[in-house]
Amino acid sequence: VESLPRLTPEPGSTPDAVTANIVWDALQGKAQITFTGSDNPNLSHFEIRFCAGPDYSTDNESVIGTLQPADLREFLTDAGLALSGSTASFKVYVVLTTGNEKGSNVLVMTRP
Repeated sequence: VESLPRLTPEPGSTPDAVTANIVWDALQGKAQITFTGSDNPNLSHFEIRFCAGPDYSTDNESVIGTLQPADLREFLTDAGLALSGSTASFKVYVVLTTGNEKGSNVLVMTRP
């Protein structure tokens, strides 16, 4: 049993959420997500997650990208936005080495 991975994170602090923004990049044909950094000493990485449609649900979220702490805090995606009029919702998660995590504000994008 001790060799099995944990299903829940070790006790510890929940990190502060980042503030995220989204705009449509017409040149790239993708949504551009930008976000603030985290100064948590246990920062492992950032995850970008999405749900199809305008209503974000942690039950239906999928990870579409991972950025390391030193990476540029910018992510381009067309996940859920393949067709004009498509709508998708996104969050940026701060993930700690302890497994604790916190999601950003919800970002909703409709492809023009």
